[in-house]
Amino acid sequence: MSHSLDAVRSFLEQLEARGGREGAVLAGEFSDIRAHSAAWKTDGVLSTEAGSRQENVRKNRYKDVLPYDQTRVILSLLQEEGHGDYINGNFIRGTDGSQAYIATQGPLPHTVLDFWRLIWEFGVKVILMACRETENGRKKCERYWAQEQEPLQIGPFCVTLIRETWLNADLTLRTLQVTFQKEARSVYQLQYMSWPDRGVPSNPDHVLVMVEEARRLQGSGPSPFCVHCSAGCGRTGVLCIVDYVRQLLLTQMIPPDFSLFNVVLNIRRQRPSAVQTEEQYRFLYHTVAQMFLAALQNASPHYQNLKENCAPLYDDALSLRTSQTLSAMARPSGGVLRSISVPGPPALAMADTYAVVQKRAAPAGTGAGAGSRARGEEEAPLYSQVMSRARRPQAHAEDARGALPGRVTADQNPDGPGAYEDVGNGAQTTGLGFNLRIGRPKGPRDPPAEWTRV
Repeated sequence: MSHSLDAVRSFLEQLEARGGREGAVLAGEFSDIRAHSAAWKTDGVLSTEAGSRQENVRKNRYKDVLPYDQTRVILSLLQEEGHGDYINGNFIRGTDGSQAYIATQGPLPHTVLDFWRLIWEFGVKVILMACRETENGRKKCERYWAQEQEPLQIGPFCVTLIRETWLNADLTLRTLQVTFQKEARSVYQLQYMSWPDRGVPSNPDHVLVMVEEARRLQGSGPSPFCVHCSAGCGRTGVLCIVDYVRQLLLTQMIPPDFSLFNVVLNIRRQRPSAVQTEEQYRFLYHTVAQMFLAALQNASPHYQNLKENCAPLYDDALSLRTSQTLSAMARPSGGVLRSISVPGPPALAMADTYAVVQKRAAPAGTGAGAGSRARGEEEAPLYSQVMSRARRPQAHAEDARGALPGRVTADQNPDGPGAYEDVGNGAQTTGLGFNLRIGRPKGPRDPPAEWTRV
């Protein structure tokens, strides 16, 4: 595990070293990925002849998204009844080289039967769906599953809904029973309900929950995941790569020279336009960084002790922000990487933590010198920084009044990743005379629930 963790740490350190150049670096990388993809087609390395045939053109949801011949899914089930071998889908290899994913488009009304031929022939147990049936007033995917008490008959396949459950605000799990020639199988469908077309989720937590739940449902069987959105490219590619990297972590196979650029490039050689936009590429970097940081936290006492109230790594859905140090990266929400957890020594009790508190000045007319203070000065809050003595830059340099080094006065407005923001907005919120201070949020989100006011 140590070699894999070294590679994880190296990836995060490289990410940190980019600093403010991160946006430009990722934009350049994604531009290179698109250039490579175009060259493969121009140079004849990859072809799309099957999808261009006259009898198959109408089976493509989008005319510019055709499966590569080299990795396309070839159907044989029911061919004897006049059904062709074509579906707009590609195999994507997993970490062990097996056909771990089938990336396909959302079915059309006349390709729903082909979709279920695919599911049955390749023994798919879990379907990951990253779109809605209709988005922005446009049809994105034909409903291929049954609704409650409404079995769906699709050619020789009968699909019945057994159970439908909301796992969280974004994720729905459906348990389906599929019957073909008197044989019944259970198929699970996980649908991400709020992932915008060509966009990204607001944060990676529920995406990580989705792939973890998919693996739990899959069990140890060798069958591939079926992953689709509308075109089977952008959102589909993100899901496949998140699971791919997660499997590298679980099997301790992160290579010393791990490169997300190369992973995306490799997946794109198997499915066209996998990870379709620069925004999705940035989201992938953030999600992988969160997985890697969680692995380090679970394995190392040093990383278990990371500060909870630090600047988020991810600024918003459009940009990636790196911190000044790895210890300033946001800690992922608990539970999203349960099966990646590596037992480690217990964390030290608050040894490296710190806080910044807002103290109230004495009321007017009380205390020494009260009468000489201006009104504005009387009401101005004082700030004191508190941290472990072992981690103070000059633990012995406290001044005669007992103030700690690095005290920030009320009229200062520090900027940068370590900036702070008064949660109480200058108002006394409790009888204790001070408020807990937290890192300034970097995006248009409410503070996490665990950030509470004392």
